[in-house]
Amino acid sequence: MSTTAFATPAIEPQLRDDKLVRQIQYCLRSQFYRDRFDEADIDPSTIRTIEDLNRLPIFVTPDIHRRAQEISLARHGHPYSTFLCADPADIVSVSSTSGTTGTPALYPFTARDVEITNQLWQRAARFVGVRPGDVVIQGFGLSMYLAGIPLVRALELFGATVIPVGAEAGSEKLLRMIATTTPRVLACTPSYAEHLIERAPDVLGREAADLGVELILCAGEPGAGLREVRSKLESGWNARVIDVLGGAHGIMMASSAAAEYQGMYVLGDDFSVSDQLVDPVTKEAVEPVDGAIGERVKTSLEWQGAPPLRYSVGDVYQVLTSAPPEGPEGLRIKVLGRVDDLLIIKGVKLYPAAVKNLINGFVPEVTGEVRIVLDGPPPRVTPPLRLEVEQGTALDADAAADLKARLANAMHQRLTVRPEITLVPAGSLPRTAHKQKLIDVRANEESREEQR
Repeated sequence: MSTTAFATPAIEPQLRDDKLVRQIQYCLRSQFYRDRFDEADIDPSTIRTIEDLNRLPIFVTPDIHRRAQEISLARHGHPYSTFLCADPADIVSVSSTSGTTGTPALYPFTARDVEITNQLWQRAARFVGVRPGDVVIQGFGLSMYLAGIPLVRALELFGATVIPVGAEAGSEKLLRMIATTTPRVLACTPSYAEHLIERAPDVLGREAADLGVELILCAGEPGAGLREVRSKLESGWNARVIDVLGGAHGIMMASSAAAEYQGMYVLGDDFSVSDQLVDPVTKEAVEPVDGAIGERVKTSLEWQGAPPLRYSVGDVYQVLTSAPPEGPEGLRIKVLGRVDDLLIIKGVKLYPAAVKNLINGFVPEVTGEVRIVLDGPPPRVTPPLRLEVEQGTALDADAAADLKARLANAMHQRLTVRPEITLVPAGSLPRTAHKQKLIDVRANEESREEQR
């Protein structure tokens, strides 16, 4: 399956298969991958096509990745994992995950890996409408994210004027830099873009919509692809919102300028396989037909540092292959959530992003901020599902009861779950410049009493 030539250079299936064969041979430099093939009892030489990859189990997960880093540091003196295939001396750059759920997973780049990443970021920039000469405020975490230094580096080479403020600088400095430099483009997480809308009047005495930003590049979490969240961002900034995913391993996706979200177009078919799915429970392959949903498993076709071969970070995707009602044709992806965030309430499967999207449909009666309060870790939830929702303004008892009832009815009708809702004051739920945590695991009074 391949995209049309509108953004990705055409690549014949045979050429992709040839790239895969070469990549697997390269991966066999690593004892880690040789052991994975042995454990699966599969001869690597029999994997000749992209479709053959579905015969392989998942080889790498974030937990496996972190253990491989610990082992390589102890055995080899470097933290780049036991599936590093390049000489450590050839690693010229390192990016990482945020580390909010454990030790950060490191992504080492060789010079060739940097070149590929630059090419794909620039491909995405052209596709979404970034122009050479545009001023871009970079508001992703510079030290942590694949949209940090790699994005800055690629856009500089593209010809954009990049101002790398970074999420670490805080919302006040970032907003003042926007007011001072008048960028056309803002790059940050959807939740941070929401937070900046709230902060702009206090910091600048102006609304975010008056700052002149025309394009917001969002990544790092679901949000830009959710109708109500997207609408809130576009009206709050008076800007077009683009959903982007990628930044390493030859992975790059971006949404189009279509009025209705059509998913993110796969822009890196010539460097990676990003539409292979498995059932999140059984791990059996899911055929990527139009509308198929499953856990995404990625494989690079040309990567040197620590190549991902059958690597799952736990994202749940929906694959779209049919022609969209608006915009160009091509293979598209929607990110629905994460396997470890899935909630199951009386047999109903629910992803937190869907809850966030629904709540944003009630702005300005609510701020859009919500927390799902659980007594224990997902996925099983003992009813009712408890939500804390920030109200937009102070409400009397009757108005609060009416709002809670309407929220609960909407959840029941659209998501088949009737929650227990607590309204909390505006501004009382924590904000973040990084990935937003929608789930808050805390024992209720009854659970605490039992633990005593």
